[in-house]
Amino acid sequence: MLSSILLIGALIVGPLTPGQLKKVERLEKKLMAPCCYSQTIYDHMSNEAAQMRDEVMAMVEAGKSEQEIITYYRMKYGETILAVPDGRTGEVAYAVPVSIALVALLALAAVIRHSVRNRNQYAEFGNALPHRPDLEKYMAKVHQELSDSGL
Repeated sequence: MLSSILLIGALIVGPLTPGQLKKVERLEKKLMAPCCYSQTIYDHMSNEAAQMRDEVMAMVEAGKSEQEIITYYRMKYGETILAVPDGRTGEVAYAVPVSIALVALLALAAVIRHSVRNRNQYAEFGNALPHRPDLEKYMAKVHQELSDSGL
């Protein structure tokens, strides 16, 4: 109903100015075709996209601002109607994966640092041990004591 009224109003007022045509084109490139959300209404050739192009043209000719027109379609279809997410939704879409990647890198760095630190501690501990007697002599003594005890 609204689109019919706007279209009739646009036909009565007359052709669009070059500024209005640029505004229509910008809006058509910002709005997705609601039939499949695969292309903007600027590129899509469905009946729904054609109807939206007519509505956008009529709204621009009626003096609506870009924000008013975008808000109208967001209220009607939701955020998915926008070719590029608007406001915080777009920021969150980029911030979440970047944050996860940073946390993963910090965790990896902590694991590597812990591993290197432990390796150095064990190396220092091994170097601090006193010199042990020859292993063969030690093992011979152990065997001797075991045989003397009857085990």
